[in-house]
Amino acid sequence: MPETTLPTESTFPEVLGMGTVLIDHQVVLEHYPVANTKNPISLSRYQVGGPVPTALAFLRRMGVGCQFIGKWACDGFGQQIQDDFVREGIDFRRSIISPDSFAHTGFAHVWIDQQTGDRTVAYSRGTCGHIDPHEIQGEPLASQRLLHLDGWSAAASTKIAQQFQANGNLVVLDAGSPKPNLDQLLPHVTLINCPERFCQEYFGHSDNHRAAVALLDMGIKIVVFTAGARGAKLFTADQHCVQPAFPVRAVDTTGAGDVFCGALSFGLLQAWPLDRVLRFAAAAAALKCRQLGNRDALPDRAAVESLALTGP
Repeated sequence: MPETTLPTESTFPEVLGMGTVLIDHQVVLEHYPVANTKNPISLSRYQVGGPVPTALAFLRRMGVGCQFIGKWACDGFGQQIQDDFVREGIDFRRSIISPDSFAHTGFAHVWIDQQTGDRTVAYSRGTCGHIDPHEIQGEPLASQRLLHLDGWSAAASTKIAQQFQANGNLVVLDAGSPKPNLDQLLPHVTLINCPERFCQEYFGHSDNHRAAVALLDMGIKIVVFTAGARGAKLFTADQHCVQPAFPVRAVDTTGAGDVFCGALSFGLLQAWPLDRVLRFAAAAAALKCRQLGNRDALPDRAAVESLALTGP
């Protein structure tokens, strides 16, 4: 793989992200296909995906310095990832590039319904494996105030979350689904963001309030449940906020949840009241859905704050 210049803009990153990174192959279809049919493709494109990289790209739009720890192969997709991070100004010098010449970087096929913006994903996590604790080089930088995780590589995530927690810093977990050994990570999390289905998958019931209480009892300070077009709910030990979704015509919902969680992290860094944090995140996710992709579609701060002042 050719040498790639590392970004210099994020010399003092405020946010450290660690998690899955892969390449999305987005395919836009006029209608979602029925089994055993052939369907023309309206548009085909590639982009870097993963909950944490997309959240960090949003934070860069907000002017926040970011560093990422991930793992990929020395292949064409791996080069695309590095090139994207250079463009976005995300420092990836602590990431791990697999020395295995037969390894391949993770990828996903994303089918997007042109009529609704809904997406369906089939993915491969690649063959590089999880990040092991011994592969993480160095300690958190003094400038890093927030750790943004997706829950994969639980042992490594727990190790670094403990370091952030011990330093009195923030740990945000974007838990799309229960990951292996999640129990060991949760006590070190400040804020968990997860879809409503997480309740059933992790606790075996669909009661948001009961699930929030259980998560708070584990030591988590803030619990957020998302429900797509039905908005989001936030719970703390003494606060409950409900935020309706902002109505938009969705073109592509891919990455909306990643942007939502990135915006939560931004709001925490600003030390805003939690109802403002939740509203800002909902506005950011809505604006992302109005365009295709998870880079060109990322809004700037002025656009997010403008929408947050309107709507529900």
